[in-house]
Amino acid sequence: MRILGKTIIGLAASLACAASAMAQDYPEINLRFGHFAPPTASHAQVDAWFAEQLSERSGGKITQEIFWSGAVGKAGELLDLVSQGAVDISAVPASYFPAEIPLLATPSSLPLALKSPQNAQDVMLALWNEIPEFREEAEGKNVHPLMFHSLNTYHLLCRNPVRSLADLKGMKIRSQGEYIPQALDAIGAVPVTVLPGEFYESLQRGSVDCMLLPWDLMTAFKLEEVAKYGSTINFGALISNPQWYNLDRWNGFPDEVRGLLEEIAVEAHELDLEKLKESEQAAIDKMEAAGVEIIEFPDQAEFEAALPDFLEVWQEKMDAAGKGDVAGRVVELWRAQ
Repeated sequence: MRILGKTIIGLAASLACAASAMAQDYPEINLRFGHFAPPTASHAQVDAWFAEQLSERSGGKITQEIFWSGAVGKAGELLDLVSQGAVDISAVPASYFPAEIPLLATPSSLPLALKSPQNAQDVMLALWNEIPEFREEAEGKNVHPLMFHSLNTYHLLCRNPVRSLADLKGMKIRSQGEYIPQALDAIGAVPVTVLPGEFYESLQRGSVDCMLLPWDLMTAFKLEEVAKYGSTINFGALISNPQWYNLDRWNGFPDEVRGLLEEIAVEAHELDLEKLKESEQAAIDKMEAAGVEIIEFPDQAEFEAALPDFLEVWQEKMDAAGKGDVAGRVVELWRAQ
């Protein structure tokens, strides 16, 4: 499966066949979809659009029933739930599972390694299409990833103002995965792992001083209600989640069903970038309307100089684990994008 790139190359042919595809006699299929995010998140809106298109183009025969905000399982459970077939599809970032899917988790994990949402998609596309170990890793977990979402660049929303790099020393900042904690340690902040269902309460109660997220995810979780100081410090973009399909379920679909899912995924891939731009500005407007002061961060160059090159850090870890060959190919391809 190479839908992230090679299906895009064939987009014109796919769209030319759209009318005939709609006329096909699809089987009736209802897919249970466990989602980690609220429906207000930009990538969640794309997934909702995907479900609408799937129903429309199949004449109502194929549907996705989406359970938002961890309604069928917490974020840390969703990969196993889809792997085991308890749900047909799940949405959760690979970075939540670095031990289980270390290659797939990497573009969801490394601070400052992805410059923008477009660059994140370009890197993910190249890695999926050119590094076969990525597909092998997914198959080993009994999942099939369709259409990776990217995220806007990460900033801070804090209970107290951040006007310099020195202000971050000792601050408790929401973290995830293995590498963001290293970035926070490097600047003297205190990393605190917080999963999505705990974002609002942890910031409200002061379990964390700052939330590290893109602006649009901050407002998707209504965090502007409980913290009033934003910082434009830039940690770079990340890949979020694909739609993880149970692999057995995916392989059991008739060819015309897989073709329809891949056709919609190509269009959703482009919509994802459009939604990110729209949602970022809308989030800034919403935060300012709620009384959030967004403070320009003056020490970005100093901040970046304080952090290691996380591609090198990751390469060293993979070397130590005896996976230096694949890591070297990943880093070379990544840097070329």
